[in-house]
Amino acid sequence: AAGQRIVYLINPHVGHLGIFVSAVVARREHRAILASLAEIEALPPGLYEMRIEDGPSGEVHRAAGKAAIRFEPRAVEDLRFAPPPREAFERVRVVSETGLALYRAFLKPWAQAASNPWTAELLRWLHPMRTSRYLLSEEFQPWMRLVAATAAQVAANRHRARPGNPWLSQERAVVGAVSQAAESARALRDAAAERGFATLYSGPTGTGRSASGGDAGG
Repeated sequence: AAGQRIVYLINPHVGHLGIFVSAVVARREHRAILASLAEIEALPPGLYEMRIEDGPSGEVHRAAGKAAIRFEPRAVEDLRFAPPPREAFERVRVVSETGLALYRAFLKPWAQAASNPWTAELLRWLHPMRTSRYLLSEEFQPWMRLVAATAAQVAANRHRARPGNPWLSQERAVVGAVSQAAESARALRDAAAERGFATLYSGPTGTGRSASGGDAGG
């Protein structure tokens, strides 16, 4: 792992529409990561899967004597993918080390010079997880009190739609179309990323095989 700790996590219950349904999906993982920074820093270099156990209310918790968040060691072989040849990763390593050297030589001194408690506090308050709260809060936007009152009235007068309601079929059609569009966009994105990687790092053929490592000669 080149001295790095690589941690990933998987939510098996969320599909492509999870990002549209509720922000709780992202907040759950975000809270778990923030609550585990000390444990992550204490891990030996390597690849780990982060496993999260939810409390009764769905909140990330740590039960007495039993960690609700744990890190299970993994190997690259555990990840299901067809890796490009080693030569491609060697080219990636060279590009990465070159970029790191350029950053340390030209950008890092400026970043360190601009870093101070004031800029740190500014970045803290400009974090999207924070701005999404206070920019639309009643304290920052007084008119949001109308939204809160309207939401309370709507919640108090909700009724289940009748089975023959035409809006239900329209809703299902829209959800299906959005899901299909998200799936198509994901497939196009992944294919473009794969082609780009092959073009940049896997040699002139872009096939992911070296000139001497093909199928010639059986």
